Amino acid sequence: MTVSNGWIVFVELHTLPGGGRGRLHSGATVVAPCRAQLEAAKRLGLRTAVAASDRDSYGSQFDDVVDAWLLTDTRDAAGIVHVMKALGGEIVGVFSSVDSFVRVAAAVAAKLGLAGPSPLGAGIARDKAVARAALASAGVPDIRWGVKSAHDDDLDSPIGYPCVVKPVDGASSWDVALAQDVRTVREVAARHLKRDYGRRVRPQRKLLFEEVLVGPLLSAEGFVDGGEVHTIGYSDRVLSAPPRFVELAVRFAADRPFDGVDDYVAETLAALEYDFGAFHLEFILTSDGPRLVELNPRFVGAGVQHAISELTGVTPAELLMAKLTGGEAPEFPREGAVTELYLTAPASGRLEGVRGLDEAVATRGCRAAGLYVAVGDEVSSEVESNSQYIGYVHAVGDSREESYEIALSAASRIAYEIR
Repeated sequence: MTVSNGWIVFVELHTLPGGGRGRLHSGATVVAPCRAQLEAAKRLGLRTAVAASDRDSYGSQFDDVVDAWLLTDTRDAAGIVHVMKALGGEIVGVFSSVDSFVRVAAAVAAKLGLAGPSPLGAGIARDKAVARAALASAGVPDIRWGVKSAHDDDLDSPIGYPCVVKPVDGASSWDVALAQDVRTVREVAARHLKRDYGRRVRPQRKLLFEEVLVGPLLSAEGFVDGGEVHTIGYSDRVLSAPPRFVELAVRFAADRPFDGVDDYVAETLAALEYDFGAFHLEFILTSDGPRLVELNPRFVGAGVQHAISELTGVTPAELLMAKLTGGEAPEFPREGAVTELYLTAPASGRLEGVRGLDEAVATRGCRAAGLYVAVGDEVSSEVESNSQYIGYVHAVGDSREESYEIALSAASRIAYEIR
């Protein structure tokens, strides 16, 4: 049960794209997942602490809901345990919603005897090749794949062409491409060798080569607790054209996309040894059945969590906090669908203004429209990753397709001044 006035510790914070600098919006105010989680913890009477390697990177936007900042190397579980002693009270939960720090947070929770995923589980190894190997060991149907160092002088695909090439530990669609030949592979490697992940995270500089699959990209959203898998719904998405595969929209609803999908999700989570925590499990539905893309040991992306709350009236943060503290988990209504449409810049240059946000929200079914970036920021029409979104539209409807069409209609009313 929740300990009143106890501490819950976040290892880094899951923020909005672009750091959520944008202030222009209409309709429901979209907040970062971490703010929703911090607020949910405060409503339970908990005190909140954040372990961070770079306090300044968060600015002052969360100071009203953070009781203590713990400055430390957030790659080091032992160091986090040490600085937590300064809190001087009972710790009731330690977790992270940032992919790169889930394993560290799990190790801290295990040291303190708190709820958390198995620290050595393949699903939180932050290595897609480790996850692929775990599927093979468990006998779960998988794809052809291979791994090579991005430093290799004679780098080439170990599985032939075409193939999808990506970092084994990548995020934000960085350095992902559909490769038709060795030239593309080496271009991806060159970009990746220059990539800085931030927050002191060091890329492994290894590339994963995967079989190209044909079929819709889907994902399951929910929470697993031991043998109990609680799936609140499924998402599909609209992707940019190859070779980038950047998400342009995510569409969520509770209805199951095919018979047996719940069994597939449970089987895959078990194979990846992911036994406690939120999950965003991506897979492609091929003619031979579902095939894993990746497991993110957290809820679906930042703005989509807020969109789900606009549809259901329940925030994923409430479910997360209830599970972490032994409280009663809320139920999510199972009617309707919601889309988060990502806005991208129509031209490259300095964003000097935006018009039409109020008109967008006036569209029937549109709940929110706004910017993730700030006026004055440099924007690019060449979108290579989801870190380059400039804004969002949220729309609800009776189905995924209807909510998406409403979002497109709303977005068509927004105009940008870019110089």
